[in-house]
Amino acid sequence: MRASRVPARRLSVLAATLLATAALTAATPAQADDAGSTSARADEAGAVLAIARHNLYEGTVRHWYLTCDPDGGSHPDPHGACDRLRDIDGDLDRLRFRPDVACPRIYAPVRVKITGTWYGEFKVFSEKYPNACYAEQLAGPVVPD
Repeated sequence: MRASRVPARRLSVLAATLLATAALTAATPAQADDAGSTSARADEAGAVLAIARHNLYEGTVRHWYLTCDPDGGSHPDPHGACDRLRDIDGDLDRLRFRPDVACPRIYAPVRVKITGTWYGEFKVFSEKYPNACYAEQLAGPVVPD
């Protein structure tokens, strides 16, 4: 009998989802109050997303989780991030790279991954931007700098 292999993409999605769930269940009451409600749990939020930003040039990785409705999580600007996501109706493809953005032509790549749910719809987003300027211009404030 041959063992089946799980594709790396599925493992990445599973890991990000587990990270978001663990972060939400580990939230203290004070963190929940900061989120605007003591009941800011994954099953009550309109959106629950795990966000990762990997600066490939520097070798640094940063992670946040974000809930919307109510806005909160470990994200430094949950209201701004949720407002941006509401503006684009949760269409993460609108955060993808576009060469028409005015940024320096320096190659210092930044990988962004977002995984979770947006009002019941499972979302997976992965994009590599040429540098931090593109990531900030296109994915900010959903992905903090």
